[in-house]
Formats: sequence, structure tokens, C-alpha cells
Amino acid sequence: MQKSSTVRRIALIVVALVIVVPVAAVAIFVATFNPDSYKPRIIAAVEQATGRQLTITGPLHMTLSLVPTISASGITLANPPGYADADMASLQRIEAQVALLPLLSHRIDIIKLALIDPVITLEYGPTGTPNWLFDHGSSAPASTGAAPARASAGHGIALQSVSIENGTITYKPPAALVPLQPGQVAAAAAPTVLTIVHFTGSAASLAAPLHVSMQAQYDSQPFSLTGTTGPVSRLSGGDGVWPVDVTLGAQNATLRLKGSIAHPRHLDGYALDLHAAIPDLAALDPYAAGFNLPPLQTVAFAAQITQADQATPGLPTISNASLTAGQSNLDTWRKGLSISSLNATMASLDQPLNIALAGQYQGKPVGLEGTAGPLGPILVAALGTPVPKSAPANTGERFAVNLAAKVGNAQFGVAGGIASPAKLAGVALKITARVPNLAHLSDLAGRPLPAWTNIGLSGLLTDPGGQGLSRVIGLDSLAVTADQGQFGGAFSLTRGATPDLQAVINAPRIDLTALLQAMPKPAAGGTTAPQAAVPPSAADAGDLIPATPLPFGLLRQGDGNVELTIGQLMYDGATYDAITAHGLLHDGVLNVRPITAELPGGSISGTVAIDATANPPRVHVTEAAPAFRLAPLLTVLGLPNSAAATVQLYADLAGQGNTPRGIAATLNGTLGVSTVNGEIDGALLDRLFGSSLSAAGLPASMVGAQGPVMVRCFAGRLDARNGLANVRALTLDSSRMYLTGTGSLDLGAERLNLILRPTVRVGTGSAPIPVSVSGTFAHPREGIAPAGDYGATAAALARQLGHNGGTVLGRLAQNLGLAPKPADPQSCTGALALARLGHAGPMPSGPAGGTLPAPGGAPARGPQNLLNSLFH
Repeated sequence: MQKSSTVRRIALIVVALVIVVPVAAVAIFVATFNPDSYKPRIIAAVEQATGRQLTITGPLHMTLSLVPTISASGITLANPPGYADADMASLQRIEAQVALLPLLSHRIDIIKLALIDPVITLEYGPTGTPNWLFDHGSSAPASTGAAPARASAGHGIALQSVSIENGTITYKPPAALVPLQPGQVAAAAAPTVLTIVHFTGSAASLAAPLHVSMQAQYDSQPFSLTGTTGPVSRLSGGDGVWPVDVTLGAQNATLRLKGSIAHPRHLDGYALDLHAAIPDLAALDPYAAGFNLPPLQTVAFAAQITQADQATPGLPTISNASLTAGQSNLDTWRKGLSISSLNATMASLDQPLNIALAGQYQGKPVGLEGTAGPLGPILVAALGTPVPKSAPANTGERFAVNLAAKVGNAQFGVAGGIASPAKLAGVALKITARVPNLAHLSDLAGRPLPAWTNIGLSGLLTDPGGQGLSRVIGLDSLAVTADQGQFGGAFSLTRGATPDLQAVINAPRIDLTALLQAMPKPAAGGTTAPQAAVPPSAADAGDLIPATPLPFGLLRQGDGNVELTIGQLMYDGATYDAITAHGLLHDGVLNVRPITAELPGGSISGTVAIDATANPPRVHVTEAAPAFRLAPLLTVLGLPNSAAATVQLYADLAGQGNTPRGIAATLNGTLGVSTVNGEIDGALLDRLFGSSLSAAGLPASMVGAQGPVMVRCFAGRLDARNGLANVRALTLDSSRMYLTGTGSLDLGAERLNLILRPTVRVGTGSAPIPVSVSGTFAHPREGIAPAGDYGATAAALARQLGHNGGTVLGRLAQNLGLAPKPADPQSCTGALALARLGHAGPMPSGPAGGTLPAPGGAPARGPQNLLNSLFH
């Protein structure tokens, strides 16, 4: 009995020691534990590891229960100075459920870790450094902080479950590195947003497999991720294979990765099988940044991807790769296109790619077949990835291409190779094409193409000097033939900080009219985009000289040397022969000299010089055209172009500005235009002088009526100084009218200050009637000239009166010495000499002074009525 009592007493003591004491100890620990006291140590450890400022605004809190929950709120991790966003990451709340008993044995067993509303922004700083590269990181010694040292040395950590609710990861790509014009700002590329709607990861322990499940959105497009990976403990080190079997799903398409990773922390030493099954490729276009993927059906892709040695990072080994697609109607992507089969295979990166495609385009067969490879060295060069040391020594193996394509009767081919594919050097690829009608490929190209016919093309793509395509691209022995013309030559473009274009272009024949006529026409029934409302002040100004900035910035971005020769250029029924031009661009200064051509009736020569380094840029143009047809010039100016006349043009003009308007406002120099013994249409006279004649009360309809008008001579000269152009000569002697003019044009303000003097019949003679032309270039205003401009009219009347000595006014004119003067200061002879700037030229034939009769013998209506009365 006593013995039995002793046993019970001992049992109670054991129970007390095994159960009661630990429970009491845990109770005392929970009652006295203050997690908030660890906040400074946690902050210090994170800041030491990342080099970034960590902020925890809320207290660390523990909820007492059989499974205590430790929580914290208001957590932010700052960016370094200079980034667009102050914080890299923020976390509204974190909760961790911790098992009690493992704490007594220095083990932290996290049953469930919940991250609520995490927000992470990945971006680049002002120097291009991404914010996810930390200043310290793993290189910081763990022993420098007491708390991390004790934690790593004395506590084991186990994580059973992780969940993320409403997480957002935003990636902001760097601004495009392109040269900008002064005052322009680089447009930031659109950010990519990954929204984690819900994520769970669970494992029985850190050493057990991790089961993951995620529902997320990529730029608002949903996708899922499910599967199993190796244990979480392997992410911090250790040995053993880390298995992977995960499936990514979106729009009924799946991508499965199955295999293992030897070093999961660094994603090295992997061996994975990749299998993709895509019912409709176009459904994935929202995930491809609007790449406009074709609607290929039943697409399947498979490959084996391995990387054996983490010590030799580089391009992975890809083997047994295959891509197939089934019957696909691609009409919504390219009108009239369908694919019956697509097969592409590649045994490995050191073996060629084999491709075969068959289908139809607008009822005609489409095909692509051939080989290209090996692709390994090409990918190494394109991605800038080093070649693994364990890779076969195939980097010097020649890359060979032999591809042929057909679209109906059009044929295309690429054949040749690259001697050093890893450097993209030693390139010799022959490119050929035969196209019956380029416009028939418009739907396939996705845009209207010109209807150029019977095109033949051949050329050799090279890297001059064996420098590699990344350094210089060349096109040798180029020859292009078509019904609309032929041209050829050689080109090379050296890439780098200062690109350099070298080109020699020789075009035996160019039918410019046919080329332009074959250009795509606007779609029938197309709507015109509405024009923005123009403020009344801008509309009244009616500027004709554009204020659009000229692309002078391009001249500062590279150098070039281009020689152009055109044997025959046909345009608007005329043939221009022996056109040559040589352009040299260096350090922002462009000189095009000489520019020569043989025009119908004579030659033309000129120069262009542009200094884009000046502020604003300087432009200097010279032109000497002793004879060229008027009709093409009228076409360019948008005027009635029915004309059979040869024009002489001489110009020496210079100005400074970033826009045509700015150059005009500073223009200095001389422009002269003249023609003799030609024929134009009366509609041209009506467009140019009809309103002025009407303002003077003259019958403009007789002058401007359609029909041939013989032009005995026309001469005009402008002398410009700082944008103000004075009319040195303006004379028109035609079968319908005789007109002279004086005045000036303000090119900067686009304002007119002219006096035109059309000549009318007065009795048996004629007299000029001055007309004032003012206003703007776009909205001229015609009216009666001021009284002081009637001197020439009075002199003409006096000469008429002086001949008529039988009248009182005639005798008065003789007594006053107002006898007729034989010479007109703006006669054809004098005006032509001024317009030709001293150059020789043909002279007018026939009698001078095509005057305007009064219709039907009746006196004309207008200021001349008063003059006519002097004779009766």
C-alpha cells in the first residue's frame, strides 16, 4: 500500500516536470514576452543587409492564444536617393502564427505567414541602376549585428504556409535612350503591372516539398500558376536535387516546366522539360504587349533546357526543340492568308533549324522551307551571353542559310552564310526577290503597297572589312529592276556613337510619274479626320510658310557620303538627263555639291549647304537653271499647269532658322525667274492677277478666260535682305495683257506691299492703271493705288495728248514739254537683264505691248473712265 502510494507520488512529480512545468514556463514566457522590443534589432538587421532605410510605423504585436500571432503594420523599404518613387516596397500588414513549444528549444516554427497588400515598384535610377540591386546584400558579414547572429546561430526556422493577398508588383522600364531635339522630354515607357490576387504556398516543413497556387493578373490579364517545387530549406543552401513541376495557365493555354534544379538559389544547374499547348495563339496577344500575334491554331512547343554547371554561366543547352501548328485561318490577321501546316525542328543549338510551312494566300499557294543554323552562336552574339566553358568548341562553325519562300508567283530567297557567327562577322548573304506586282502583297504586309510591277531584286548583305554586323552593315552589288525604273549601287552603315552612311547610287532610268501613279490611293469612302478648331487670330493670319521644325537634329547624329547618279528621270512628259548630286555630311555640316542635270532645253546646276551646328542652323542655296520646262514647276506650286514655256531661274539665297518660316524671316540674297516666247493657259493669269484686274475695274474675264495665251516675256526679280524682299523687276508682256509691278514682300510677317500696273487702252493708245495689293500672302487685298502712284499714268496720258496737237490739251502738253518718252523703265529688255542676274539668254520676238481692249468698243468700267474723258 505504501509502495503503491510512493509510485503515484513519483508519477505525479514526473507529470509535473514533463507537462505542468513546461506549460507554466511557456505561460510565463508569453506573459512576459514583448515583441516590440525587437523592432530596433529587426530594423538594424534589414538595413545592414540591404543598405536601405526600413520603417515600421506600427508596433509589433502578439495575440495570446494556443497559437500566438505576431503582427506588424506600416512597413516600408526606401529607395536610394534620386529615384522617381521614394519607396521600393511597402506592406500594409504582416501576420505570423508561431507554434509555442518549439520556441523552448530555440526553434521558430511559423505555421502560417500572411502578407497583406504588399506593393513593390521595380524601377531604374538616374544613372540607369535598378533599385533591386542592393548596396550591401549578402556581402555584409552576418556577425556585425547581434540579433541576426544569434538568430542564425541559435534558432532554427520552419515555415509551413505562406499567403499573399492583393499584392502589386510594378515594373517601370528605363526611358528610351534616343537623341532628343532641344526642349523635348523623354517619354516614359508604359509600366508593367503584376497583380497577385491570391497566393498560397504550403509545406509540412522547411524540408518538405512546397505546394504553390496563385491567381494573378498581368496588366489586367488573368493567369494562374500551380504546382510543386522542392523544399524551402534548399533556397538557403544545402545539397540535393530540387524538383520542379509547375504549370502556367492563361486563356486555355498551358506551359509546363518539369525537372530539377541543382542550385535553386541561383537558378543554376537545371534540367527542365518544357511543354506548351496553345489552342489559339492570338488569344495570348494581350500578354505580348500588343505584338499582334497571328491566330495560329493548336500550337505545340516542346524543348529540353539544361545547364549543367553553375560555375560556367551562359547560354543554356536547348535540345529536341519542336514547334508545330495545325490548320489555321489567318484572315483576321492578314486578309486571304491561311496555314495548312507549320513544322520547325532543331536537334540542338549546334545543329541547323529546319522549317517547313505550307498554306494559301488569296487562293494561291504559300510556302517557306529551308534550313538555318546552327543558332547557338547567333543567340550568343544577339544576347551578349558568354559561351559555357563546357560547351562544344563550335563557336567558329559557319552559320549557313538556305531559305526559299513563295507567295503566289512572287519568290524570295536568302542563301549564304556567316563565317564567324559568334561575332556576326564574315557575312555573305545573297538576297533575291521576283515580284510580279508589289500591290498584290498589300494584305500580307498589313499595309497598302505601291503597284510597282515586274520587280527583280538581288544584293549581297555583308559586314565590310569583316567588322561584324553589330559594327557595320553593308549591301553590295544591289540591283533593282522594275517597269517603273532601275537602280543599284552599294551601301554601308557604320554603327556606333556617330553612325556613318556611305552610299553610291546609280539609277539608269527612273519614271517618276509612273512611280507616283502606282502609289497607294486613299481608301474609297474613307473618312477625313476632323480638323482641330483654329483660333480666329491664327485663321486671320493665314500663314503659308510652314512653322514645322525641320529635322536638322538628324544632321548632328551622324556622318555620311552619298553619291547619286540618275541617267534618265522622266516626269510629267519631260525627260531630265544626267542628274548628279554628291552629299557630304560631317560634324553636323552638310554640303551637297554639285547638283547638276540636263533639262529640256538646257542644263541646271546648284549647291546646298546646311550648318546644323549653328544656333539656329544656317542654310545656303544656289541655283542656276538657264532652261527648264514651266509645267512641272506649276504642278509643284499647285497652279494650272497647261504651259509650253521654258523658264530661266537663278537664285543665291541664305537664311537661318529651325523652320521654313524662320529661314524666310532672315532670308538674304537674290531670286530671278524669266521666260520668253512661250504659251500658258489663261486660267493661270486669272489665278495670279484676276482679282487685281477686277479691283481696277478691268475685264478680268477676258484676261483669265481659258485658252492659250502667248507670253512674249515674263521677268521677275526679288532682292531679299533680312527677310524683306524688294521687287527689282516684274514685267509680263502677253497677248492678253501687259503688266508691270513694284513693291516689297515681308517674308517674316508674310505681308504684301505691291503696286501692279496693268496697261489698258486709252483712246488710240494705252496707259497703266496702278492697283494696290496689300494684306497677307494667304489673304491679299486689292484696291486703287494711292494718288502718288499715278505718275506713270499721267505721263502716258501726256504722251498721248502730245501727239494730238489739234486739241487744247494736246497743245498744252506740247507747251509743257510732256512729249512722249521712247523707253519704258520696265521693258522686257531691262527686266530680263535684272531677272537673269547678268546671265545671257534668249530674247523675245514679235512686237511689244499686248494691251487690253475695251469689250465691244465700249469704255471699260473703272478709273480709266476719267482718263478716257480727257480725249473727248
